[in-house]
Amino acid sequence: MQKSNIPRNLPDDSVPVGVYIHIPFCLSRCNYCAFVSYTFSPKMEDGYVEAVIKEINSACMSPLFSESRFPKAFDTIYIGGGTPSVFKPGNIKRLIDAIETNFQPVNPLEITVEINPRTYSEAEFQRLREAGVNRISIGAQSLNDQELGSMNRSHKSSNFLKVFEDARSAGFDNISVDLLAGYPGQTLKSFLHSLKGIVELDPEHISVYMFEVKSGSSIESIIKMNQNCVVDDDVMADMYEAVCAELSLEGFEQYEISNFCKPGMESRHNLKYWSDQIFLGFGVAAHGMVGTMRYSNVVDLDNYLEAIHCNGNIIESCVELDPLTRFKDAMIMGLRKNQGVNLSDMNFRYSFDCRRFVKEILNDLKDAELFVIENDVIRLTSRGRLLSNIVLSRFV
Repeated sequence: MQKSNIPRNLPDDSVPVGVYIHIPFCLSRCNYCAFVSYTFSPKMEDGYVEAVIKEINSACMSPLFSESRFPKAFDTIYIGGGTPSVFKPGNIKRLIDAIETNFQPVNPLEITVEINPRTYSEAEFQRLREAGVNRISIGAQSLNDQELGSMNRSHKSSNFLKVFEDARSAGFDNISVDLLAGYPGQTLKSFLHSLKGIVELDPEHISVYMFEVKSGSSIESIIKMNQNCVVDDDVMADMYEAVCAELSLEGFEQYEISNFCKPGMESRHNLKYWSDQIFLGFGVAAHGMVGTMRYSNVVDLDNYLEAIHCNGNIIESCVELDPLTRFKDAMIMGLRKNQGVNLSDMNFRYSFDCRRFVKEILNDLKDAELFVIENDVIRLTSRGRLLSNIVLSRFV
């Protein structure tokens, strides 16, 4: 494997890493989803948990980590999917315990679990808290039952309202809610109804994702047959601008293109992705980045389980990143943050003239008011966040 000249002492390699665990099971598959997921069967739960624990326990023996400095300190765990809450809280605890046994926790810890509104009750939330989980992310997507049905979501708005109440009653004071904007058939009026309904619950964090057609999703073929169902670009823009205005009035701060929070309640785990930091991934189809290496696990569940059982290789892809590639990735992710990217830091980290590179590839956009460069920091404007793909695509 060819070695790059990325310094081994990257500034962000010295801070605690984030750990992601993928649970690839769902009650049903949403029409817009293209993630690796399988229909949940209770008989698969314990076997998968055992496999992931075995992967975690043997991580330090992996050839991948033997070629890079093995990170031990961590301060965030994110259990996502799929739908992690199809698993019993006891199994979520086993996964957390495995991480804390093999790695060095650094306080304060942020431990997040994604929740489907049709899964946990107050008693199960209490068990999650006892396991150390202190942040949950609930996939509401909409408060309109007709829209939820069209999305093939397994819950109704009443399920979401109940699960939010149960989480609060169990003592969770860091709750994030996901909302989808621009789904086919959705109107500005129906979207605003959902947004305001979620704001009234006063969560600490709201993620609003603009609908995109993902290759391999069910909605892709539906749209091909009925182009008229697609929400107009102008309406999509109105939705996004309404989100920014409404949440600002309600005391939420936008810190990333799709993410808004009460002061100090950012997702610390996701900030690692957006801030060019190191993260580990465990489970089928999980991704990670260690030192100069980016890797991903096998995406087929049977292949993953067989490899774990036979002590085989679960790494499907492993790439050493050269300085330019990692810099481009850092810009694509970092420009999603409202605070932008410090080009002086990039110069130091990747040992080439990042300022010149950025100015050259964005030169023809300098009058479009999509970004600003001030005090060596480049960031997107409000208009640039709305049209972010125009800028971010230049770094692909």
